Amino acid sequence: MKGKTIHLHRRRKVNSLCRCTPRQGIVALHPADVRRLYDEVLSQILHSNNPGAIAGAAIQAGETLVQCSHPLLALKLMQVALKHLLNVDEELQRDYALNHYMPNRHDFRQWYLPWPSRVSEADARELAAKVDALRDDINKHLGWTERSHQRYRIHRLYERLFEEIYE
Repeated sequence: MKGKTIHLHRRRKVNSLCRCTPRQGIVALHPADVRRLYDEVLSQILHSNNPGAIAGAAIQAGETLVQCSHPLLALKLMQVALKHLLNVDEELQRDYALNHYMPNRHDFRQWYLPWPSRVSEADARELAAKVDALRDDINKHLGWTERSHQRYRIHRLYERLFEEIYE
């Protein structure tokens, strides 16, 4: 045995919490970290009153969960976020109508903001499109031909809200 050198192969370093690649980003997360990410983002979403922040956080976390092979959890998160976004936007528009929309005032023009600039319909439609795409992927994986059309319902929801408030 003397005179022989033993070369040990270097073990590849493996992180037990996550696995990342330069091209795909996060590919796998430990289940506890997935749950913690879901809980933290859900709490952040439900405590936010900014529709744009709600949509952005839901899309980012949802895409991370999908990449980590948790599409149902991502779908659940984004659906809850979409419902909360619509509720927050409705509250903001009703508050604006009660407190700022005063056509009998002499300075009415400085208080008035047009409807499209006040609502977050674009954020809601973007989030709904992500929900539709994810739901369609899940249905395709399960062998179902059903297609989701939630993003098309968003415009009708905002039209109905406008009619409720102002007509």
